[in-house]
Amino acid sequence: MDSSMIDGVVAAVSVAAATYGRNVLDQGEVAAEQATVRLGRRLLERLRRNPDSDAQISRAVLAVADDPEDEDYTAVLRAKVERALGREDGLASDLAALLAESGVGLATVSGDRSVRMTTNHGIVSLGDNVRNSIANPG
Repeated sequence: MDSSMIDGVVAAVSVAAATYGRNVLDQGEVAAEQATVRLGRRLLERLRRNPDSDAQISRAVLAVADDPEDEDYTAVLRAKVERALGREDGLASDLAALLAESGVGLATVSGDRSVRMTTNHGIVSLGDNVRNSIANPG
């Protein structure tokens, strides 16, 4: 399973939940100028199409909407998205298509000593017998 895709889905759905609170689950279209919020709504609509995962996804999204800063709620949402991806054929390709259509990049990393990160302010060193140093100016 591509964790990069799951990260993208959870990030977009979390932004939509944080922006619109509990109203994010409403069936009506939410007027939003932000592309991320629109993407989150579209991803959420697709995730909720399956009756088997709708209730679980909805509860997780409502928890994020109620407390967007709580990382535990985001982790639960991530787990529910991952579970839905494992259970529903075609969901992964649908979500990937929505992410690609929106321009959200996905990073895939594989192999020995592979590293995937969002932000780095230091050294990433994967070699044998490597010496690293950072010189601070001033």
